[in-house]
Amino acid sequence: YVSVCKELKQQGVLIVSGCDTQWKGSFRQHLASWIAPWHVQTFIDVLWVSGERQRQLAAKLGYTGDRSWDGYYACDWDLFSEMGDRRSNSELRTSRCFAFVGRYAQVKGLDTLAEAYQIYSSKVESPWALICAGQGECRERLVAAGAEDRGFIQPEALPDFLAEADAFILPSRFEPWGVVVQEAAASGLPIIASDACGAGVHLLRDRWNGRSFEAGNVTHLADCLLWIHQQSKTNLAQLGARSFELSKQYTPESWCRTLVSGAQGLISSRNTNTH
Repeated sequence: YVSVCKELKQQGVLIVSGCDTQWKGSFRQHLASWIAPWHVQTFIDVLWVSGERQRQLAAKLGYTGDRSWDGYYACDWDLFSEMGDRRSNSELRTSRCFAFVGRYAQVKGLDTLAEAYQIYSSKVESPWALICAGQGECRERLVAAGAEDRGFIQPEALPDFLAEADAFILPSRFEPWGVVVQEAAASGLPIIASDACGAGVHLLRDRWNGRSFEAGNVTHLADCLLWIHQQSKTNLAQLGARSFELSKQYTPESWCRTLVSGAQGLISSRNTNTH
């Protein structure tokens, strides 16, 4: 990739790189920031970041102002927002469920979710169901905790799957962004997400449209599940409506506008400086 970018840049092509990596302050990232003027800055013109945590990394690498664009990820907002409209205009169901979508992997925090769900279930008379869609080594742990495994579902089936749920959970230990958070928000769902999820910075406000919890903290997640469970129908509807509003920050249309206006601005500036 570096070789291709360098060759194209020498031909005058504008090089834009997507970036969803969060700034963690690791030795490797500090090293990258030190050598950036002689490395990434020589073959990348713009870092198009997904959010605030990624913008921090971009700044460390020397990409600010017109050289750092925001909103790199956007879900198929129209598709999922249809579910959001349908949910807001329909009567709330009597049976409730939490939903998770993703790889059944340790990094997704599913051991935390399984244990927290068991704790939550022991504290209420009629616990919400937990429906999960995905595949991976943590399947048996989820099922043992009482979750319903739907297996892998195709992307086109995801809106209907989320339409069954009353709240969405992403308990990841590591999640640079998490487009599924926006998909759930656009579907009008309250969100529960760990503080490791980059998308949570923009799409989740604790106790406003869901709950944020410390990644890996079983007790904290169990408390968040219980908090959602205890909300009235009216409150749940309000939480979901707020998620829906936050989801409007990122759309394919805004993505296109960023690309076109950003590229035009830099190319115009380059031509002006050349003359």
